Amino acid sequence: MNEPEYSPGVVKVGHKIYTGKKQIPDDDGRLMNSYEPVALEALKHWEDMPRGCKLVPEHVETRSLFNPSVPGIEQGKLEMWVEMFPMDLPRPLAPVSITPRKPLKYELRVIIWNTEDVVLEDRSALTGEAMSDIYVKGWVIGAQDDKQETDVHYSSMTGEGYFNWRFVFPFEYLNLEEKIVYSKKESEYALDQTEYKLPPRLTLQVWDADAFSANDILGTIVLDLNRFPRGAKDSKKCTMKMLKRDGSVPMVSLFKLKKTRGWWPFTRKRDFDDEPKLTGKVEAELTLLPGEEADKNPAGLARKEPDPLDKPNRPNASFIFIMGPLKALRFLICIRLKHICLKLLVITLLLALVGLFIYSMPGYTVKKIMGA
Repeated sequence: MNEPEYSPGVVKVGHKIYTGKKQIPDDDGRLMNSYEPVALEALKHWEDMPRGCKLVPEHVETRSLFNPSVPGIEQGKLEMWVEMFPMDLPRPLAPVSITPRKPLKYELRVIIWNTEDVVLEDRSALTGEAMSDIYVKGWVIGAQDDKQETDVHYSSMTGEGYFNWRFVFPFEYLNLEEKIVYSKKESEYALDQTEYKLPPRLTLQVWDADAFSANDILGTIVLDLNRFPRGAKDSKKCTMKMLKRDGSVPMVSLFKLKKTRGWWPFTRKRDFDDEPKLTGKVEAELTLLPGEEADKNPAGLARKEPDPLDKPNRPNASFIFIMGPLKALRFLICIRLKHICLKLLVITLLLALVGLFIYSMPGYTVKKIMGA
């Protein structure tokens, strides 16, 4: 077969003619004349040539591996990048290592301090008032892989919850790709683990614990550790505006800050087409440590050693009536019915005084008449 014949935008190979672009951009973005587009077009149709075959794009070749001891049985595949250089040109540059980058180890520590304004989904069996048994879930990789939960703040009648609870999430991260790398089996019967990559996102959810039915999700917040809104300084400044994606809200990266604390809003959609609504607020502290630093300064889960957290000072409303009926009765009488009890006591005293006055009036009147 004769050598290919090139002209602007056209190449003739054998008896076949292929067309393509005449110009391509150079390194500075300016257009320059080139035969590369038409040459690539001919290679894409190389199977049309006499004794030609279909070429793999980008010169990646795959070959089967065999062993003489087990003839005819494939022992695997070898994937290669093939490049050919003319002998009359200078030698190509030294080989470059294309070994996949190794991810770096990190540890994310999340302390759930408090919640406020959480929606109240249940009713108190004692008083009939709205309440919720609040707890918080969190995960980085997935709800089925590294989920962690706080304990339950029972019978919150104001939407407030106090936890002082630490989550610890170790993970491996590729800085250039901004992806978490983890491996797991695709199924119970899989022999090998499959590698996955996903964005570094912290998911926090607030739930209502139910004793005799499924727990109810109340709200969710998802924070991309590379780009998330800085937490509000107090709960009053924590609003839905923090979640805007129009560029009006400044974003921060935990990989640069290393540590931050603030308030973030929980939201929930009733239906798929509904607008998300504010269903609560959480005060959290996020700390990101490299693996080596995390090993030198460990921290325990929940409130455990090392670096333990204090137990929260929860109000007397936090109880389970079944487990503490006397405490519940005291709460009902001393807190919820306090004003009613005081009014009844005052009325009772007044009635007693009036009754005593009426009872003593006849004897006192008779004494006055008799001159005694």
